[in-house]
Amino acid sequence: MFFHISLGLPLNRNVTDDWISSRLAGMKDYLNKKLTSLVMTQFVHYWYYYIGAFICLYLTHKIQSELPFIAKDLAEKISKGISIPVGHLFLLALGIIVFRTSSRLLFFYPARVLQKILRFDLMKKLEKVSPSRYKEYPKGQIFQIIGGDLEHVRALIGFALLQIANIIIALSILVPKLLSFNKELFIALLPMLVAFVLFSAIVSTNRKFYRQTQDLQGDVQNIIIETYAGKKTIKNFHAEKAFIDLFAKKSMEELENFYEAGKRVGISIPLMPTGVGLSLIWGAYIIFTQQLGASSLILFSGFVYLFLEPIMFLAWIGVVFTRSAGAWARVRELVAVLDKESELEAMLKREFSFKEKEESFELQLPFWDNDINLKIWKNTKNAIVGKTGCGKSELLVKISEVLKIQERSTSYVAQDPYLYNGTILENLSLGRDFNEEQLAKAYDLLKIFGLDYLASDRKSLFNLVVGENGKRLSGGQIKRVSLIKSLLFESEFIIWDDPFSSVDVVLEREILNQLNAMNIFEGRTLIMSTHRYTTAVQCDHLSLICESEGLREESSVIDFTQKQEGGIYEHFRKQLI
Repeated sequence: MFFHISLGLPLNRNVTDDWISSRLAGMKDYLNKKLTSLVMTQFVHYWYYYIGAFICLYLTHKIQSELPFIAKDLAEKISKGISIPVGHLFLLALGIIVFRTSSRLLFFYPARVLQKILRFDLMKKLEKVSPSRYKEYPKGQIFQIIGGDLEHVRALIGFALLQIANIIIALSILVPKLLSFNKELFIALLPMLVAFVLFSAIVSTNRKFYRQTQDLQGDVQNIIIETYAGKKTIKNFHAEKAFIDLFAKKSMEELENFYEAGKRVGISIPLMPTGVGLSLIWGAYIIFTQQLGASSLILFSGFVYLFLEPIMFLAWIGVVFTRSAGAWARVRELVAVLDKESELEAMLKREFSFKEKEESFELQLPFWDNDINLKIWKNTKNAIVGKTGCGKSELLVKISEVLKIQERSTSYVAQDPYLYNGTILENLSLGRDFNEEQLAKAYDLLKIFGLDYLASDRKSLFNLVVGENGKRLSGGQIKRVSLIKSLLFESEFIIWDDPFSSVDVVLEREILNQLNAMNIFEGRTLIMSTHRYTTAVQCDHLSLICESEGLREESSVIDFTQKQEGGIYEHFRKQLI
């Protein structure tokens, strides 16, 4: 089934199909899991990566735990003038580099894969569900969730969990090592531990502010997206200051929330170096009173450094967990919205909403405050006409929705279609690989729709970059590219909303005559809305709708043109006066 009423993300099948399917096995419903459950499932699914990472971390800390003793031994030998071989030190350094780097790669790769899977799964949900489910979500918020929030989750799965493993393994090795040398020196590390506990407690109060900041970041992005998308169609030269003031207000609200979160972190950061300093002073005092010698101070300083790294990271893990918890909550809220059937979908699933007859489809759809009964004739061109604002566009959307529910393949082109920031061919193919026959058909349609003049030859035309939302093309050209795209997909139903409003009647007639000559509508049902008489008479069946009555009149085009009477005739006669 093909249905591109929603986002329509173009995907490269060569990259996505095998890659995604091979990794989705055993990873179902990730988006519906709690954060802790997500973490545990990730560990189970990629256990072999994490076992390898644990081994590398163990070897890293095993080597590092010997460094303070080596430094102590070197200091004593230097004081006695004994020569020191350094070859083994190079091997130790190489081992630390190899094992530490490997541990990071083994942790970060599964996290990156999870991020891509979550993003793909979320995009897949957005594509499959009706846009009526997420119509209350601004574009900026959706962008923030798919981009920024999933990035925070990746940071938790990758960086934070790496450091948790790093801490556990480091302490399991370093604590016995230091205790074996001097138990009192281990107690001297207590100020570092207290500083970490205080830091984590303060940071944990930031969850509310991180969540509010993420919401406000989405609002700011939405202002940027909507405003500059809108400036293509409307530019109020007198209103720039008001827009800047609004943008500044939202940006300052975001900054204030971010500052509230950062203020606690900033205040608590000095606790860590203070704890380190107190531990060093305490340890130095113990070494002095027990007359352990200057080399023991070097050893203790080395252990302070080795303990400091995991403790510092553990302190920042609190920040990552807090941000990730807020981000994952936003993701799950969107998923809950996407999984819940909308009121419109429930109405369109009524048994009487769609009935298929031998030659037609009978639809009963919600229309203003009542229902409208509409007949669509199979394998013909059906036009819906009516006054501006009577509900033609909304009716076409509902027709598209009910056809989607019935799992009928449908291509829908709205009044203001969107083009991706790619080439004309990329927009026409939507990620598919066209063969030569399809390429020839696409080029023929570009010529029929009067777009071949945009480039000197076929290759140049296909490779013409249209810009974001087709900003390098005119509105009429964007519309025609979208109409061509709908014709290239072998859909049973083609739905066009006022397709020829941006072309003159001469070009419109030429386009429709040539499309008919190609038999491109053969075996397909075309449903369109139009204001034009010239478009209506090119169709087979007409339906006149109005807000108060719903369906006011139905007629074949033959009867309409021959009788020259009735509601449809009066509707178009007023245009010609």
